[in-house]
Amino acid sequence: LGQPVLRYLADLGPQAAGHADAVRPLLTCPGQWSRVGAAEAWWRITGDAPPAVEALLPELAPLARRSATPLVLRTVRVLGAIGGPAAAALPVLHEVTSSPRRYGGIPADEELLRAARTATSAIEGT
Repeated sequence: LGQPVLRYLADLGPQAAGHADAVRPLLTCPGQWSRVGAAEAWWRITGDAPPAVEALLPELAPLARRSATPLVLRTVRVLGAIGGPAAAALPVLHEVTSSPRRYGGIPADEELLRAARTATSAIEGT
């Protein structure tokens, strides 16, 4: 399944339940974009957050190097959409929202900061 198909399945959510078995193995596939797409599709189709969160957390690693790629930004947004079950991401998200150090150019920093604040609030239920 390619990235466009995964986005489509994620948009369909539970209506795509017949494809969940095809999505599950992609949670551990080698392509980062595919893993993130599969994690979002899996969660939206099944509501089963732990495997999705497990697939997403490694994609936050560039933040430790102060790098915010489009994939990192998408990952933060998906974790925020998952909410409370994504609590394992909170330490990284709190670092982003409280750090005086920046993660790239001003527009990218502001977008990441907004996404991290939104995700933090959603995960903490505030």
